[in-house]
Amino acid sequence: MPESRGRCNQSRATRTITLSILIMTVVAGCALFQQRPVRPISEVVEAAQVGASSNQIVAEIRTARTTYAMRGSDFAKLATLGVPEAVLDELQQRFFADVQFLTRRWFSRGPQGGPKSQWPQPLDLDNLGRGGNGMAPTDDLGRMTHGTRPQGVPEWVPPYPPLTGPLMSASSVVDMTNSGKPTEEIVATVLGSRVDILYADSPAFSSRFRTAALTGSQFARFADQGVAFEVLDALQAVYISQHVERTRNTGSRGSGGSAIR
Repeated sequence: MPESRGRCNQSRATRTITLSILIMTVVAGCALFQQRPVRPISEVVEAAQVGASSNQIVAEIRTARTTYAMRGSDFAKLATLGVPEAVLDELQQRFFADVQFLTRRWFSRGPQGGPKSQWPQPLDLDNLGRGGNGMAPTDDLGRMTHGTRPQGVPEWVPPYPPLTGPLMSASSVVDMTNSGKPTEEIVATVLGSRVDILYADSPAFSSRFRTAALTGSQFARFADQGVAFEVLDALQAVYISQHVERTRNTGSRGSGGSAIR
């Protein structure tokens, strides 16, 4: 009898522990999707202009947990305002990782919806000169779009990436610019091509998120070499679109190191 009572108590304790773990998991999940303050990009610019180090600014970005939907020209504009290269790279990598997460969740039919603060935030850096905070309206954030563009990925990312277009290196935009080719033609060429290297890590890399091969500081350097903002935007759009497609087709873990694999 005492032995039976002991087994009963042990079973009750096990159920209690299991229930506690379940509650903690639910609470953690709710915390993940709860509304949180969005840090305006103007604060990143201000920190750089008052002399904060790259490490300090990066730490603040990670603490704030705000991700920005970075166009190619945004990196060039931020560089002009004094934002360091390491910070530009952090902004690109955070956006890159968020796109991968959103694609995985969408492709696995995970939960949709959630507060606007959880999505990559759109920017309007031109309004910084007019006293704005560099942020764009968020009315359409998080809505489901068509094609292979998952919920939360910006609308300017093409829903269908070029699958059979020619491969090009990211630096090809500099060569085309120096050749005197009109901006409109370069944009059309970029939108019809595939960036040859998508990831900086090994194809066997097993971490949760891949590392962007095309960094924010590279976009800024392309602008310094005369590449037009429209071309930078097209390059980022195609690059992110290919990242979505690669993630969708490979499950994002450890396969597909480049567009040709």
